[in-house]
Amino acid sequence: MRKSKPFSIILSALSLLLFTHCSSNDDTVEEQKPPTAAKDSWIIYNSTAGWGGNIYSFSELPQGELSLADKKPFYQIAYSAGGKAFGENIYRLGGAASSEEGFSKLTADNTGNISSKGFIATQNNGFEPNYLVVSDSEGYYWDGSRGMLKIQTFNPGTMQRTGEIDLSSLAQTIDPSVLEPGETAYQAAGQLILIKRDDKLYLDLQIGKKGSNWQIKPVVKEVAVAVYNLTSKKVENITKYPNTTNLGLFTDHVLWSIDEVTKDIYMVAASDMKAQEAAYSSKILRIKNGQTTFDSTFQIDMKDYVQPAEFNRIFAYNNKIYTTIPSTGASYYAGGHGVSYRNDIWFWNEIDVQTKKAVKLDIPVDNFYNYQNPFLYKNRIYFMSNNKVDNFSGLSSYDPVSKNTKVEFKLKGSGRLMGVNIITKK
Repeated sequence: MRKSKPFSIILSALSLLLFTHCSSNDDTVEEQKPPTAAKDSWIIYNSTAGWGGNIYSFSELPQGELSLADKKPFYQIAYSAGGKAFGENIYRLGGAASSEEGFSKLTADNTGNISSKGFIATQNNGFEPNYLVVSDSEGYYWDGSRGMLKIQTFNPGTMQRTGEIDLSSLAQTIDPSVLEPGETAYQAAGQLILIKRDDKLYLDLQIGKKGSNWQIKPVVKEVAVAVYNLTSKKVENITKYPNTTNLGLFTDHVLWSIDEVTKDIYMVAASDMKAQEAAYSSKILRIKNGQTTFDSTFQIDMKDYVQPAEFNRIFAYNNKIYTTIPSTGASYYAGGHGVSYRNDIWFWNEIDVQTKKAVKLDIPVDNFYNYQNPFLYKNRIYFMSNNKVDNFSGLSSYDPVSKNTKVEFKLKGSGRLMGVNIITKK
Protein backbone atom coordinates (compact mmCIF):
# COMPACT_ATOMS: atom_id res chain seq x y z
CA MET A 1 0.00 0.00 0.00
CA ARG A 2 2.87 2.36 0.67
CA LYS A 3 4.06 1.86 -2.97
CA SER A 4 0.64 2.72 -4.50
CA LYS A 5 0.46 6.15 -2.82
CA PRO A 6 3.57 7.60 -4.48
CA PHE A 7 2.38 6.18 -7.81
CA SER A 8 -0.97 7.96 -7.50
CA ILE A 9 0.81 11.19 -6.67
CA ILE A 10 3.06 10.84 -9.73
CA LEU A 11 0.03 10.07 -11.93
CA SER A 12 -1.79 13.11 -10.61
CA ALA A 13 1.24 15.30 -11.23
CA LEU A 14 1.57 14.00 -14.79
CA SER A 15 -2.12 14.62 -15.43
CA LEU A 16 -1.82 18.16 -14.08
CA LEU A 17 1.27 18.79 -16.19
CA LEU A 18 -0.49 17.45 -19.31
CA PHE A 19 -3.56 19.59 -18.61
CA THR A 20 -1.44 22.67 -18.09
CA HIS A 21 0.49 22.00 -21.29
CA CYS A 22 -2.70 21.59 -23.32
CA SER A 23 -4.20 24.75 -21.82
CA SER A 24 -1.06 26.67 -22.65
CA ASN A 25 -1.22 25.46 -26.26
CA ASP A 26 -4.87 26.47 -26.51
CA ASP A 27 -4.04 29.97 -25.30
CA THR A 28 -1.18 30.22 -27.76
CA VAL A 29 -3.39 29.17 -30.66
CA GLU A 30 -6.00 31.75 -29.62
CA GLU A 31 -3.42 34.54 -29.48
CA GLN A 32 -2.09 33.63 -32.92
CA LYS A 33 -5.43 34.15 -34.64
CA PRO A 34 -4.93 36.85 -37.26
CA PRO A 35 -6.71 40.12 -36.42
CA THR A 36 -9.68 41.09 -38.52
CA ALA A 37 -8.41 43.21 -41.40
CA ALA A 38 -9.62 46.78 -41.43
CA LYS A 39 -11.67 47.68 -44.49
CA ASP A 40 -11.47 51.07 -46.15
CA SER A 41 -14.60 52.63 -47.61
CA TRP A 42 -14.60 55.53 -50.06
CA ILE A 43 -17.12 58.26 -49.35
CA ILE A 44 -18.10 60.43 -52.32
CA TYR A 45 -20.07 63.70 -52.21
CA ASN A 46 -21.73 65.20 -55.26
CA SER A 47 -24.01 68.15 -56.01
CA THR A 48 -26.67 68.01 -58.66
CA ALA A 49 -28.57 71.27 -58.24
CA GLY A 50 -27.06 74.33 -56.59
CA TRP A 51 -25.13 73.27 -53.50
CA GLY A 52 -27.39 70.42 -52.46
CA GLY A 53 -26.46 66.83 -53.14
CA ASN A 54 -25.85 63.33 -51.83
CA ILE A 55 -23.25 61.22 -50.06
CA TYR A 56 -22.41 57.72 -51.32
CA SER A 57 -20.30 54.92 -49.90
CA PHE A 58 -18.16 52.52 -51.97
CA SER A 59 -16.32 49.45 -50.73
CA GLU A 60 -13.36 50.36 -52.95
CA LEU A 61 -12.12 53.25 -55.05
CA PRO A 62 -14.27 53.51 -58.20
CA GLN A 63 -12.49 53.49 -61.53
CA GLY A 64 -13.31 54.96 -64.93
CA GLU A 65 -16.65 56.60 -65.65
CA LEU A 66 -18.92 56.64 -62.62
CA SER A 67 -22.66 57.18 -62.80
CA LEU A 68 -24.44 57.81 -59.53
CA ALA A 69 -27.89 57.92 -61.12
CA ASP A 70 -28.91 54.47 -59.90
CA LYS A 71 -26.47 54.17 -57.00
CA LYS A 72 -28.32 53.28 -53.81
CA PRO A 73 -28.40 53.81 -50.94
CA PHE A 74 -27.37 57.45 -50.54
CA TYR A 75 -27.62 60.14 -47.87
CA GLN A 76 -29.19 63.39 -49.02
CA ILE A 77 -27.90 66.73 -47.72
CA ALA A 78 -28.92 70.33 -48.34
CA TYR A 79 -25.33 71.58 -48.51
CA SER A 80 -22.73 69.33 -50.08
CA ALA A 81 -19.20 70.59 -49.51
CA GLY A 82 -17.37 67.49 -48.40
CA GLY A 83 -16.30 66.57 -44.90
CA LYS A 84 -13.43 65.30 -42.77
CA ALA A 85 -12.70 61.65 -42.08
CA PHE A 86 -11.55 60.24 -38.75
CA GLY A 87 -11.45 56.50 -38.17
CA GLU A 88 -14.72 54.97 -39.28
CA ASN A 89 -16.63 58.25 -39.20
CA ILE A 90 -16.97 61.42 -41.22
CA TYR A 91 -17.68 64.87 -39.82
CA ARG A 92 -19.25 67.69 -41.79
CA LEU A 93 -20.79 71.11 -41.37
CA GLY A 94 -24.54 71.25 -40.94
CA GLY A 95 -27.16 68.57 -40.66
CA ALA A 96 -29.34 66.95 -43.29
CA ALA A 97 -31.53 70.08 -43.50
CA SER A 98 -30.22 73.49 -44.55
CA SER A 99 -31.65 75.06 -41.40
CA GLU A 100 -29.50 72.94 -39.06
CA GLU A 101 -26.51 74.98 -37.91
CA GLY A 102 -23.67 73.04 -36.35
CA PHE A 103 -21.70 69.96 -37.35
CA SER A 104 -22.63 66.32 -37.65
CA LYS A 105 -21.10 62.87 -37.44
CA LEU A 106 -21.93 60.19 -39.99
CA THR A 107 -20.85 56.63 -40.67
CA ALA A 108 -21.41 53.98 -43.33
CA ASP A 109 -22.14 50.33 -42.66
CA ASN A 110 -20.88 47.40 -44.71
CA THR A 111 -23.85 47.60 -47.08
CA GLY A 112 -23.23 51.28 -47.89
CA ASN A 113 -26.00 52.73 -45.76
CA ILE A 114 -24.96 56.11 -44.33
CA SER A 115 -26.51 57.20 -41.07
CA SER A 116 -26.18 59.96 -38.52
CA LYS A 117 -24.29 59.25 -35.28
CA GLY A 118 -24.71 62.63 -33.66
CA PHE A 119 -25.02 66.38 -34.11
CA ILE A 120 -23.76 69.39 -32.17
CA ALA A 121 -25.87 72.47 -32.69
CA THR A 122 -24.37 75.96 -32.73
CA GLN A 123 -25.84 79.45 -33.01
CA ASN A 124 -23.26 81.61 -34.73
CA ASN A 125 -25.62 84.13 -36.37
CA GLY A 126 -24.45 83.36 -39.89
CA PHE A 127 -20.90 82.27 -39.05
CA GLU A 128 -20.06 78.62 -39.50
CA PRO A 129 -18.63 76.70 -36.55
CA ASN A 130 -15.04 75.52 -36.67
CA TYR A 131 -14.23 72.07 -35.30
CA LEU A 132 -11.29 69.72 -34.81
CA VAL A 133 -11.42 65.98 -34.09
CA VAL A 134 -8.24 64.75 -32.39
CA SER A 135 -9.27 61.31 -31.14
CA ASP A 136 -12.34 59.27 -30.28
CA SER A 137 -12.59 61.20 -27.03
CA GLU A 138 -10.92 64.57 -27.74
CA GLY A 139 -12.38 67.33 -29.87
CA TYR A 140 -12.64 71.12 -30.02
CA TYR A 141 -14.97 73.59 -31.71
CA TRP A 142 -15.74 77.30 -31.98
CA ASP A 143 -19.27 78.50 -31.29
CA GLY A 144 -19.48 82.28 -31.29
CA SER A 145 -22.78 82.24 -29.42
CA ARG A 146 -20.98 80.75 -26.40
CA GLY A 147 -18.18 83.30 -26.55
CA MET A 148 -16.14 84.67 -29.42
CA LEU A 149 -12.94 84.20 -27.41
CA LYS A 150 -13.78 80.72 -26.16
CA ILE A 151 -13.16 77.24 -27.53
CA GLN A 152 -15.64 74.52 -26.69
CA THR A 153 -14.51 70.97 -25.97
CA PHE A 154 -16.48 67.87 -26.99
CA ASN A 155 -16.32 64.10 -27.06
CA PRO A 156 -16.40 62.90 -30.70
CA GLY A 157 -17.46 59.45 -29.53
CA THR A 158 -20.66 60.68 -27.93
CA MET A 159 -20.91 64.01 -29.78
CA GLN A 160 -21.52 65.78 -26.49
CA ARG A 161 -20.05 69.09 -25.39
CA THR A 162 -17.75 68.60 -22.38
CA GLY A 163 -16.58 72.10 -21.43
CA GLU A 164 -14.73 75.13 -22.72
CA ILE A 165 -11.39 76.92 -22.85
CA ASP A 166 -11.71 80.59 -21.92
CA LEU A 167 -9.39 82.82 -23.93
CA SER A 168 -10.95 86.11 -22.82
CA SER A 169 -7.51 87.30 -21.70
CA LEU A 170 -6.74 87.81 -25.40
CA ALA A 171 -9.31 90.60 -25.70
CA GLN A 172 -8.07 93.98 -26.89
CA THR A 173 -9.58 97.44 -26.85
CA ILE A 174 -10.58 98.63 -30.32
CA ASP A 175 -10.63 102.41 -30.71
CA PRO A 176 -14.14 103.42 -31.88
CA SER A 177 -12.58 106.09 -34.12
CA VAL A 178 -11.31 103.37 -36.52
CA LEU A 179 -14.85 102.19 -37.18
CA GLU A 180 -16.56 103.47 -40.31
CA PRO A 181 -20.37 103.79 -40.61
CA GLY A 182 -21.95 100.33 -40.59
CA GLU A 183 -18.91 98.65 -39.01
CA THR A 184 -18.71 97.03 -35.59
CA ALA A 185 -15.73 95.90 -33.52
CA TYR A 186 -14.94 92.21 -33.89
CA GLN A 187 -12.77 89.79 -31.91
CA ALA A 188 -12.56 86.00 -32.20
CA ALA A 189 -10.13 83.18 -31.45
CA GLY A 190 -10.11 79.86 -33.30
CA GLN A 191 -12.89 80.75 -35.71
CA LEU A 192 -10.93 79.76 -38.82
CA ILE A 193 -7.69 78.10 -37.65
CA LEU A 194 -7.90 75.36 -35.03
CA ILE A 195 -4.88 73.01 -34.90
CA LYS A 196 -3.44 70.66 -32.30
CA ARG A 197 0.22 69.69 -32.41
CA ASP A 198 1.80 67.96 -29.42
CA ASP A 199 0.10 69.42 -26.30
CA LYS A 200 -0.73 72.78 -27.85
CA LEU A 201 -3.63 74.36 -29.67
CA TYR A 202 -2.89 76.91 -32.42
CA LEU A 203 -5.77 79.34 -33.01
CA ASP A 204 -6.18 82.32 -35.33
CA LEU A 205 -6.74 85.58 -33.49
CA GLN A 206 -8.93 88.14 -35.23
CA ILE A 207 -8.91 91.71 -33.91
CA GLY A 208 -10.70 94.01 -36.31
CA LYS A 209 -13.98 95.31 -37.61
CA LYS A 210 -16.88 93.79 -39.46
CA GLY A 211 -18.94 95.49 -42.13
CA SER A 212 -21.03 94.13 -44.98
CA ASN A 213 -18.06 92.10 -46.22
CA TRP A 214 -17.91 88.65 -44.60
CA GLN A 215 -14.14 88.96 -44.16
CA ILE A 216 -12.99 90.78 -41.04
CA LYS A 217 -10.86 93.87 -41.60
CA PRO A 218 -7.91 93.74 -39.19
CA VAL A 219 -7.01 96.87 -37.24
CA VAL A 220 -3.35 96.13 -37.99
CA LYS A 221 -2.30 94.63 -41.34
CA GLU A 222 -0.92 91.41 -39.90
CA VAL A 223 -2.05 87.94 -38.89
CA ALA A 224 -1.85 86.51 -35.39
CA VAL A 225 -2.00 83.03 -33.87
CA ALA A 226 -2.50 82.28 -30.19
CA VAL A 227 -0.76 79.18 -28.81
CA TYR A 228 -2.59 77.55 -25.90
CA ASN A 229 -0.78 74.98 -23.77
CA LEU A 230 -3.22 72.18 -22.90
CA THR A 231 -0.98 70.92 -20.09
CA SER A 232 -0.52 74.20 -18.22
CA LYS A 233 -3.93 75.48 -19.43
CA LYS A 234 -2.43 78.85 -20.27
CA VAL A 235 -1.84 80.96 -23.38
CA GLU A 236 1.81 80.29 -24.05
CA ASN A 237 2.42 82.72 -26.86
CA ILE A 238 0.91 85.04 -29.48
CA THR A 239 2.85 84.99 -32.73
CA LYS A 240 2.34 87.53 -35.52
CA TYR A 241 3.35 87.88 -39.17
CA PRO A 242 3.29 91.28 -40.90
CA ASN A 243 2.10 92.44 -44.32
CA THR A 244 -0.63 89.92 -44.91
CA THR A 245 -4.14 89.46 -43.54
CA ASN A 246 -7.00 87.05 -42.96
CA LEU A 247 -5.81 83.61 -41.89
CA GLY A 248 -8.19 81.04 -43.28
CA LEU A 249 -11.27 81.46 -45.41
CA PHE A 250 -14.26 79.21 -44.71
CA THR A 251 -14.49 76.48 -42.10
CA ASP A 252 -15.87 73.89 -44.53
CA HIS A 253 -12.38 73.72 -46.02
CA VAL A 254 -9.53 74.40 -43.65
CA LEU A 255 -6.57 76.42 -44.86
CA TRP A 256 -3.86 74.74 -42.83
CA SER A 257 -1.90 71.52 -43.06
CA ILE A 258 0.64 69.64 -40.94
CA ASP A 259 3.43 68.02 -42.92
CA GLU A 260 3.36 64.50 -41.46
CA VAL A 261 7.01 63.97 -42.43
CA THR A 262 8.51 67.15 -40.91
CA LYS A 263 5.65 68.02 -38.49
CA ASP A 264 5.84 71.64 -39.66
CA ILE A 265 2.55 73.56 -39.70
CA TYR A 266 1.62 75.51 -42.83
CA MET A 267 -1.30 77.92 -42.97
CA VAL A 268 -2.75 80.28 -45.55
CA ALA A 269 -3.23 84.01 -45.11
CA ALA A 270 -5.88 84.53 -47.78
CA SER A 271 -5.58 88.35 -47.68
CA ASP A 272 -8.51 90.70 -48.19
CA MET A 273 -10.27 89.04 -51.12
CA LYS A 274 -12.07 92.26 -52.03
CA ALA A 275 -9.27 94.82 -51.78
CA GLN A 276 -6.58 92.37 -52.99
CA GLU A 277 -3.77 94.77 -52.17
CA ALA A 278 -0.40 93.65 -53.50
CA ALA A 279 1.34 95.08 -50.42
CA TYR A 280 -0.60 92.61 -48.24
CA SER A 281 -0.81 89.70 -50.66
CA SER A 282 -1.88 86.14 -49.89
CA LYS A 283 0.89 84.05 -48.35
CA ILE A 284 1.57 80.56 -47.06
CA LEU A 285 3.27 80.78 -43.65
CA ARG A 286 5.04 78.22 -41.48
CA ILE A 287 5.48 77.34 -37.82
CA LYS A 288 8.28 74.81 -37.69
CA ASN A 289 8.26 71.63 -35.63
CA GLY A 290 9.10 72.38 -32.00
CA GLN A 291 8.43 76.13 -32.43
CA THR A 292 5.50 78.31 -31.36
CA THR A 293 6.29 81.33 -33.53
CA PHE A 294 5.98 82.01 -37.24
CA ASP A 295 9.16 81.27 -39.17
CA SER A 296 10.20 84.84 -40.07
CA THR A 297 12.53 83.53 -42.79
CA PHE A 298 9.78 81.73 -44.70
CA GLN A 299 6.85 82.71 -46.86
CA ILE A 300 5.35 81.59 -50.15
CA ASP A 301 3.82 84.69 -51.74
CA MET A 302 1.04 84.41 -54.31
CA LYS A 303 2.14 87.58 -56.09
CA ASP A 304 5.36 85.80 -57.06
CA TYR A 305 3.18 83.65 -59.34
CA VAL A 306 0.16 85.81 -60.23
CA GLN A 307 -1.59 88.89 -58.86
CA PRO A 308 -4.31 89.51 -57.80
CA ALA A 309 -5.27 86.11 -56.42
CA GLU A 310 -5.02 84.07 -53.24
CA PHE A 311 -4.20 80.58 -52.10
CA ASN A 312 -7.47 78.73 -51.50
CA ARG A 313 -6.37 75.10 -50.95
CA ILE A 314 -3.38 73.57 -49.17
CA PHE A 315 -1.80 70.20 -48.43
CA ALA A 316 1.77 69.81 -47.14
CA TYR A 317 3.83 66.66 -47.46
CA ASN A 318 7.57 66.02 -47.28
CA ASN A 319 8.62 69.67 -47.81
CA LYS A 320 6.23 70.17 -50.69
CA ILE A 321 3.07 72.29 -50.80
CA TYR A 322 0.16 71.22 -52.99
CA THR A 323 -2.22 74.01 -53.92
CA THR A 324 -3.96 75.70 -56.85
CA ILE A 325 -2.51 78.70 -58.68
CA PRO A 326 -4.75 80.48 -61.20
CA SER A 327 -3.66 81.00 -64.79
CA THR A 328 -4.74 84.63 -64.53
CA GLY A 329 -5.53 87.20 -61.88
CA ALA A 330 -8.89 86.52 -60.29
CA SER A 331 -11.23 88.31 -57.94
CA TYR A 332 -13.81 86.64 -55.75
CA TYR A 333 -16.01 89.72 -56.17
CA ALA A 334 -15.41 90.67 -59.82
CA GLY A 335 -18.53 90.73 -61.97
CA GLY A 336 -20.73 89.69 -59.05
CA HIS A 337 -20.31 87.09 -56.35
CA GLY A 338 -17.79 84.52 -57.49
CA VAL A 339 -18.33 84.77 -61.25
CA SER A 340 -14.79 84.99 -62.62
CA TYR A 341 -13.40 83.23 -59.56
CA ARG A 342 -15.23 80.05 -60.53
CA ASN A 343 -13.95 79.92 -64.10
CA ASP A 344 -11.66 77.09 -65.26
CA ILE A 345 -8.49 78.85 -64.13
CA TRP A 346 -7.25 76.93 -61.07
CA PHE A 347 -4.33 74.59 -61.81
CA TRP A 348 -2.91 72.14 -59.26
CA ASN A 349 0.75 72.80 -58.47
CA GLU A 350 3.53 71.29 -56.37
CA ILE A 351 5.68 73.96 -54.67
CA ASP A 352 9.07 73.12 -53.21
CA VAL A 353 9.32 74.86 -49.82
CA GLN A 354 13.07 75.38 -50.23
CA THR A 355 13.22 76.83 -53.74
CA LYS A 356 9.61 78.15 -53.92
CA LYS A 357 9.50 76.76 -57.45
CA ALA A 358 6.00 75.78 -58.55
CA VAL A 359 5.50 72.86 -60.93
CA LYS A 360 2.11 72.49 -62.61
CA LEU A 361 0.80 68.94 -62.23
CA ASP A 362 -0.79 66.96 -65.05
CA ILE A 363 -4.20 67.09 -63.39
CA PRO A 364 -7.43 68.51 -64.88
CA VAL A 365 -8.01 72.22 -64.28
CA ASP A 366 -10.47 73.20 -61.53
CA ASN A 367 -13.08 75.94 -61.11
CA PHE A 368 -13.26 76.11 -57.28
CA TYR A 369 -16.71 74.69 -56.75
CA ASN A 370 -15.05 71.93 -54.74
CA TYR A 371 -13.34 73.27 -51.62
CA GLN A 372 -11.63 70.12 -50.40
CA ASN A 373 -7.88 69.97 -49.93
CA PRO A 374 -5.76 67.18 -51.46
CA PHE A 375 -5.07 64.17 -49.22
CA LEU A 376 -2.56 61.31 -48.94
CA TYR A 377 -3.58 57.66 -49.16
CA LYS A 378 -1.13 54.77 -49.52
CA ASN A 379 1.72 56.91 -50.87
CA ARG A 380 -0.39 58.71 -53.46
CA ILE A 381 -1.87 62.20 -53.22
CA TYR A 382 -5.45 62.66 -54.42
CA PHE A 383 -6.89 65.79 -56.04
CA MET A 384 -10.44 66.75 -57.02
CA SER A 385 -11.30 68.82 -60.08
CA ASN A 386 -14.42 70.18 -61.74
CA ASN A 387 -14.39 72.09 -65.00
CA LYS A 388 -16.49 73.02 -68.02
CA VAL A 389 -13.74 72.99 -70.62
CA ASP A 390 -13.40 69.18 -70.47
CA ASN A 391 -16.78 68.49 -68.85
CA PHE A 392 -14.77 66.88 -66.08
CA SER A 393 -15.76 66.18 -62.49
CA GLY A 394 -13.51 63.61 -60.93
CA LEU A 395 -10.64 62.40 -58.80
CA SER A 396 -6.98 62.20 -59.84
CA SER A 397 -3.97 60.77 -58.01
CA TYR A 398 -0.26 61.64 -58.05
CA ASP A 399 2.82 59.73 -56.97
CA PRO A 400 5.25 62.31 -55.49
CA VAL A 401 8.20 59.98 -56.08
CA SER A 402 7.65 58.80 -59.66
CA LYS A 403 5.68 61.97 -60.60
CA ASN A 404 3.08 59.73 -62.24
CA THR A 405 -0.50 61.05 -62.41
CA LYS A 406 -3.68 59.12 -63.04
CA VAL A 407 -7.37 59.94 -63.37
CA GLU A 408 -9.08 57.52 -61.00
CA PHE A 409 -12.70 58.22 -61.88
CA LYS A 410 -14.88 60.75 -63.64
CA LEU A 411 -18.52 61.37 -62.78
CA LYS A 412 -20.88 60.73 -65.68
CA GLY A 413 -24.20 62.57 -65.64
CA SER A 414 -23.93 62.93 -61.85
CA GLY A 415 -23.25 66.60 -61.23
CA ARG A 416 -20.13 67.97 -59.59
CA LEU A 417 -17.69 66.10 -57.38
CA MET A 418 -17.80 67.93 -54.05
CA GLY A 419 -15.69 65.77 -51.78
CA VAL A 420 -13.98 62.43 -51.14
CA ASN A 421 -13.24 60.89 -47.73
CA ILE A 422 -11.84 57.51 -46.72
CA ILE A 423 -13.10 55.79 -43.60
CA THR A 424 -11.69 52.63 -42.07
CA LYS A 425 -14.17 50.03 -40.81
CA LYS A 426 -12.89 47.70 -38.12
